[in-house]
Amino acid sequence: MIKTQSITKKEFDFLILKSISNKHIIPDTVYYDNNYLSQLEIELQKRKLLENFSKRELHGKNGKIKMCSAASSSRLCFLYFANKEDITFEYSLKTGTRGIAQLDAAYKDKIFYECKCHEIFDKHDYLRPSYKKLLEKYFNISISIHNKNFCELFLKDFMIQDSDQKSIYNLHFDMKQLLCHLFGLANNTGGTLQYIFFTPSKKIIENNEACQNFYKELNEEIEMIWSSKVIVKMIQENNITLPKPKMIDISKIDDFIM
Repeated sequence: MIKTQSITKKEFDFLILKSISNKHIIPDTVYYDNNYLSQLEIELQKRKLLENFSKRELHGKNGKIKMCSAASSSRLCFLYFANKEDITFEYSLKTGTRGIAQLDAAYKDKIFYECKCHEIFDKHDYLRPSYKKLLEKYFNISISIHNKNFCELFLKDFMIQDSDQKSIYNLHFDMKQLLCHLFGLANNTGGTLQYIFFTPSKKIIENNEACQNFYKELNEEIEMIWSSKVIVKMIQENNITLPKPKMIDISKIDDFIM
């Protein structure tokens, strides 16, 4: 398996934009304008959620608010779950170290949701050395930190066959974040961790070979990780359920903000 940048994040964002209405989009960008932002804040306030999102998502520069991106997973998560009962947004779990597992949403403290859209193109963070003991405790993975300021991990550490000796940080899928979420759930006595990927419309993907190739690579990564004997053993021992991720066509989501 070789990771190739078959499509750029900017190109992907415009495929997302083609999948939805362009009303209120700032010209030549993928960001909604201030009118949309005002209505979004009203909807968040009505549901007493403005504080939940204000710290991390309702900020930006040059008029480009993070949550106002057409490809913002936080915005799409809110639209997807807003009218469902017993959903808590921007949910945090303690991991058992100083770190926090930050999830997009949770249902009755039993089902935890991590949502993705264009974040699959981002460079992923490294697992800090403070997680070394949790790697040993939950995965029986022992590593040496030496002078590094992160935990150097490879797919082979999780019994994932890979001839390229690939680092877990060199994937489309954010495996470091998955590990933190699993630590958080294990420390929380278990639960279900459901990943949701918001995608361009089915028609858009079918007409874009580069996008097809990208999702093919992403799905191959997911299949390898979900099949890892090390990860399967960990979730079984800690009362965690890890269903296959859901791929949600964003053209099917009702944007009631507009």
